[in-house]
Amino acid sequence: MSSISKLVWLSLCVSSFFSAPVWAGFWDNLWQPEQPVDQTTPPKNAQRFEISGTLPAYTQLELVGYYTSSVCTRKEIRFPNGDIANPYRATLNKSSVLRQSLESGAVVKPFSLVLALQGGGDCDWQLEDLVLDLTLVPSHPIWQKVKSLKDDYLQTSPPLTPSKPAAKASPHDGFYLSQELTIEPVLAGSEEDTNLVSALPLSLNPVYYPVVIYSPKTDSAFEVQLKSNLQSTSSLWSSTATQMVRFDKDAVLRVEFNPEILPDYQVNVWRQPDHISVHYPDGTEYRYPRGDARLYAYGKPESMLNTLSASTKAEDKRLLAQIYWAGYALAKDEEKARKFYREAAEGDDLIAIQWMQSQAAYAGEVEQSRYWLQRAARLGNMEAKLELIRQPLEVILRGKLNTAEAKSAEVKAWEQLNVLVNQGVPEAMGMMALYQVLPWSPYYNATAALANYRLSVQADPALALSAASDYYYLLEDFEQSQEFWEIAAKRDLYAAAEYADILLKPAQRNPLRARYWLDKVASQGEKQGIQQDVLGKAYFQLASLLDAGEGGEADPKRAQILYQQSLVLAERFSNDYAAQAKERLKSLEERRL
Repeated sequence: MSSISKLVWLSLCVSSFFSAPVWAGFWDNLWQPEQPVDQTTPPKNAQRFEISGTLPAYTQLELVGYYTSSVCTRKEIRFPNGDIANPYRATLNKSSVLRQSLESGAVVKPFSLVLALQGGGDCDWQLEDLVLDLTLVPSHPIWQKVKSLKDDYLQTSPPLTPSKPAAKASPHDGFYLSQELTIEPVLAGSEEDTNLVSALPLSLNPVYYPVVIYSPKTDSAFEVQLKSNLQSTSSLWSSTATQMVRFDKDAVLRVEFNPEILPDYQVNVWRQPDHISVHYPDGTEYRYPRGDARLYAYGKPESMLNTLSASTKAEDKRLLAQIYWAGYALAKDEEKARKFYREAAEGDDLIAIQWMQSQAAYAGEVEQSRYWLQRAARLGNMEAKLELIRQPLEVILRGKLNTAEAKSAEVKAWEQLNVLVNQGVPEAMGMMALYQVLPWSPYYNATAALANYRLSVQADPALALSAASDYYYLLEDFEQSQEFWEIAAKRDLYAAAEYADILLKPAQRNPLRARYWLDKVASQGEKQGIQQDVLGKAYFQLASLLDAGEGGEADPKRAQILYQQSLVLAERFSNDYAAQAKERLKSLEERRL
């Protein structure tokens, strides 16, 4: 359920290392069952999710909270790279589950469910993720419909053993009419980390529809599943959609969940000995080799190929182009894709225009690229406007000067940039500051540059990283860059790791602040899925500070755990810290003995 990777390790039993009772005790502890969450009602001031909405008729909703505890832990023996001569103990968090459920009758039912982020109790349980599991109860019309379908199907298409009577459907036999939605709370991080991250309050309006699967040549000849438009594509057997949400200090984290059931939108899947065919309501059909089938969610373009092909709308032309370019639903056809992209772009579809521009730029077609940029700019696209301004100015970044006609274009671009700055466009302020901060620029003005960077970051904190990088890497000015590093590090774990690395360099060494940012990366990095080489280095750097007592009190116990975690990740990437981590880990283990 969680985005955190759950690693399963095979422990080898070496009789000379462990006596039987010790090993048995270890094995019993390793596989202890989940512990109950011992605080189910959050205190009035506890941070919590409040999930409310309307439940469709004849459905059941189960809210499942998955908790983890770093207080209640278990030990596990690990053998790096199968090296049984040098095992070490890893400390793993224990997990726990809390379930709440409700059911609607013949009419829709408003509901409200509460789930605390802190489960409390002696283990100090912390919410890792939650699941909303929507299930159809047997009295739902879809159940009645598919029950009749199954009866008719089995009577007309008996299984492989025709001598036996046709099986009859029961309300719970062979049907998978449920859909899970996982919501994972995350504290902070870069918007570029994942396109699943959303802010709160979160409003979810999933549309669920039945998929009927016929398998004439198998013992399980008939199945029905529930799918959701939250899934762009899925295999036949996948049923989980995931949404990550970002939260800060708010006491109540509100999620609106209003599911809709489409009993009349039915996708039919036929499993044949050599292929699988998938049929959608508008008559679209796809055929796949067995095992390669894809399902396209309700409302997605791949499920409406016939509808899109008959449409003259620019947006539909672009969606059709995307299908041919991707080659998922149909065989990849770049010629058809380009044709439909051009038709959509000429119809002023902005996404198609941007695609045409990027293709022209990649091919080195300068005039075509500029043509599409100008069309996008006329439609009000700020990115295109800024790119048209940037092009005459970029020669300055290389330390050169424009002359003649190029100089005239530069002056005009600078005037256009001033217009956007006066309009308060954050990206324009950041661009102007860049050309004002360079000592060789004809627009050099250090005071104005700092003011513009500050205004741009105030308007859009996501621009803090570029401001910090410009000062630190272009001007080698750490003092001016530091205020922007602080802002960037609060938003982005990669920036936090980069900033901490800078703070550990001799010229501006600050173990206290480095320790603060490394602790953030170490505690949130795995949850947010940052690159494991970055995370491994952060583990090692923080362990080194805790080991030496720099930037705060020494914590050899946590340092040992972090060294262990850094070594696990070091096995997967080239690095320059593994040898030192092994040496320090061995020293800490000997000291404890």
